[in-house]
Amino acid sequence: CAYHLARLGYPVTVLEAATQAGGMLRLGIPEYRLPRAILDRDIARIEAQGVTIRCGTHVGVDPAWRTLLAEFKAVCVATGAHTSRALGVKGEDLTGVLPGLAFLRQVNAGGRPNLGRHVVVVGGGNTAMDCARSALRLGANVTVAYRRTRDEMPAINEEIEDAQREGAKLTFLANPVEFVETHGRVSGVVCERMALGEPDASGRRRPMPTGERLTIEADTVLTAIGEMSYLDGFPDDVTREGSGLPVDALG
Repeated sequence: CAYHLARLGYPVTVLEAATQAGGMLRLGIPEYRLPRAILDRDIARIEAQGVTIRCGTHVGVDPAWRTLLAEFKAVCVATGAHTSRALGVKGEDLTGVLPGLAFLRQVNAGGRPNLGRHVVVVGGGNTAMDCARSALRLGANVTVAYRRTRDEMPAINEEIEDAQREGAKLTFLANPVEFVETHGRVSGVVCERMALGEPDASGRRRPMPTGERLTIEADTVLTAIGEMSYLDGFPDDVTREGSGLPVDALG
């Protein structure tokens, strides 16, 4: 947004809460997929267009939204979807059950978390594949549990194939319904076997419960079933639509 506005001749300021620019490209995408030197080069090109980037600026905290609206003629909200969706099943708050994006942020910041021997990744999208491949690089055995089949996985085919090539095991038609606890920590994932029914609103065949269950051993579980925007910092009178904001919501 800043790049194209600058090309049209507008003076643009980007307010970034993190200490470095890049958003999900820096915080969520592993470096083996997007080398940081390439990302830094592209950001430098945007700055060369005259764009000012102010890092460490958490809008809604400092500055407040109303102050922001008084300072600028127009505001584009492009905060991304940095919040992992919850599964909503028993045991999700156990030690060892982590949102996939939080895990990726930790790894991308240089962290090397101890995941144990067995990691279960829940989901079938690109974030799930990033989690699986990052966990493999940390020395874990990785199982990806997905409630549909390979044909319905939303992840890029190349990412799925690379994850399998690197050693990830894919378990299909498995929907987590409960996490097993041992001494206050997750030790397994109870999944219900699914069967595919008629297509749902997404156009993919809907997973239907069969009543059959299986348990997958896990020292760590990484949940990656989708992301949504974090809107808690917006004023209460700002209109929400789903996980986003409608145009002119800030008035």
